[in-house]
Amino acid sequence: KKAWTNVLHFVVFFTVRSPCFTIAHSIQNFPMTNTFHSTTAEKGDLNQYWYSEKTCEVLCDAVKEIVSLKGGESARVAFLSTPSLFFSLGEEVRKLCILFDFDNSLGSCSSQFEFYDYNNPTNIDKKLHHTFDVIVIDPPFISPSVWEGYSATAALLGVNENAHIICTTVEQNAGLMERLFNCKATQFQPSIPKLVYQYNTYANFPSAALSIINPELE
Repeated sequence: KKAWTNVLHFVVFFTVRSPCFTIAHSIQNFPMTNTFHSTTAEKGDLNQYWYSEKTCEVLCDAVKEIVSLKGGESARVAFLSTPSLFFSLGEEVRKLCILFDFDNSLGSCSSQFEFYDYNNPTNIDKKLHHTFDVIVIDPPFISPSVWEGYSATAALLGVNENAHIICTTVEQNAGLMERLFNCKATQFQPSIPKLVYQYNTYANFPSAALSIINPELE
């Protein structure tokens, strides 16, 4: 799910060095791989908790919906503090996205990595400003002050005010999600196996993928 420090042209995972999605078809045809879960341990000191593999599939499907709506146009996706999602996508797809995270060790696993510290939320390479159609966010902490930092980052990264945003956090933050991102709770609740409390998924767009009840939680 997230790395400590805690989808929009495709979710903010692109790299400065490569163009994000060339076409929506690309994403639809590359399989997801979940070796990340079996090879990458969560770091308690960074407050890392990974989404389950099934949850990763559903959240990535929601991102793919937006890419498809682009009708084959190029799309960029940014993943803010969501490494388990980023690394669940196939390697070819990851080349079209960027992972923003505090855990520098993740940079050794992908060239599509940008260091990110929510304590300095506007310290983003200017080449990345206003270039993402989709942004996925899952901070390491749920406090309003942390989320406000991520909101400042999303404002810099989003291609415009219509960027598509997905967030996961506790139900108590529903009002905060609406105020900061115009996101509302969806039907889908993510499974985060080692987290003691339940998160909801929030989005500022309708999503078929997020309109289902997660069978992992039944």
